[in-house]
Amino acid sequence: MHQNVKKLLELQKVDLEITSLTRDIDALPAEQQKRRRKLDELVRVLAEKRLAMQKCELDSRALDKAVRGSDDEIKRLNERLNIVRNNAEYQATLFQIEAVRKDRDVTQDECLKLIESLEVLKAEATTAEAAAGEERKVFDAFLAEADALRASRAGAIGEARARRQKLTDGVPPDLLTEYDGLYKARQNLAVARVQDSFCQGCYNKITMNDVSRLMGGTAIVRCGSCQRLLYLAT
Repeated sequence: MHQNVKKLLELQKVDLEITSLTRDIDALPAEQQKRRRKLDELVRVLAEKRLAMQKCELDSRALDKAVRGSDDEIKRLNERLNIVRNNAEYQATLFQIEAVRKDRDVTQDECLKLIESLEVLKAEATTAEAAAGEERKVFDAFLAEADALRASRAGAIGEARARRQKLTDGVPPDLLTEYDGLYKARQNLAVARVQDSFCQGCYNKITMNDVSRLMGGTAIVRCGSCQRLLYLAT
């Protein structure tokens, strides 16, 4: 086996180890973002419910104040009936009282509807608050578990990367770059075994000339189909 291919084969074993150690960790940012979006959506819904509840409460108070104002106006007009001097003025005051009363009843109905809506919004806000609170607990637990996972594997990853660095010593930079590209592009298999004249990376047959070159151990041979670096099975 060519000396550099031998080094790259050992490097691949270490890279597979690093990939295994970091796979879950590498997936954490995307998972965290997904969980954050879910939490943010629940918080947004809660904020909307609270804002709607606040507006409903303010509107109902304004309507209640208007009802009380109408009651005061009706009371004032009733008192006026006792001092009017002619029938025309009396009838006009009665008409005014009736008009104020009708407006007052409409306003009171609107106020009662808002109060009913407010109770519904309060229940919805309570539900939304509970959902957001529960999701926040889940999110915080996820962050803690993620930190624990990173911490638990930091030593092993660091040690593996140190071994990797040593294995790259002496490997030509262009060959190392080629290997790195193949490792990413070929499902973490840049250096493939040849068995019975077949590349075990893509399972295509290689030429007898390439088999001879591999047997010589002095050339770096690439699969004509998948371009993986090849070595003979022993």
